[in-house]
Amino acid sequence: MSTKKVYFDEPLVRVETTKARFPKTCPVCGNPATTIVQMRVASGGGKYIRTGRDPIYSSYGRQRQETPAIETKVLPIQVCEDHADPDAGTDRFQSLCIIIDGLLMGFLLFGLLFIGDSISRGRPISFWPLLFVGLFVIAMVMTFIAFQPNALAKSVEIVGFDLGMRNIMIAFKSPEYRNEFMEANLMTAELVSWIMKADN
Repeated sequence: MSTKKVYFDEPLVRVETTKARFPKTCPVCGNPATTIVQMRVASGGGKYIRTGRDPIYSSYGRQRQETPAIETKVLPIQVCEDHADPDAGTDRFQSLCIIIDGLLMGFLLFGLLFIGDSISRGRPISFWPLLFVGLFVIAMVMTFIAFQPNALAKSVEIVGFDLGMRNIMIAFKSPEYRNEFMEANLMTAELVSWIMKADN
């Protein structure tokens, strides 16, 4: 397996996971921090979207395999009061998007059937099937927006970690905050401008 050197536009910070100390300023807005948000970082093997396809959940797999251990670490990030709950209000919006997507998927199916029928009969396509398709596309765009990372996750992005999660690599959106983080972790952190990555 060959490897290649991958360079970053902005340097990442590699720091010992258990010794990481975050500055007393909010990484999102730069205001003085007043509270702590615990960002959980998990490592594990490949995930299956449907458990029925995961060999661990099959009757044979339960007899032969152990459930893979998922190691979790917690990063205590200091934030201001405005960003103390980065996911505030998104849970309901995400749930609503999922429900609407499910309903519109049924309408989309009927719309595509009507469009196919009109094309096969050489008739003009009516307005309603096209409306269903358009509404479904809009719903997909809204769902994509709803499930975007929150402001804190964009400001403090976990890029990766080594085996055992001893060291973690973080990309900071704000260069000023990155400098403050380096000053707070002089003995355990270093800047990384490139990594060796295996070719696929």
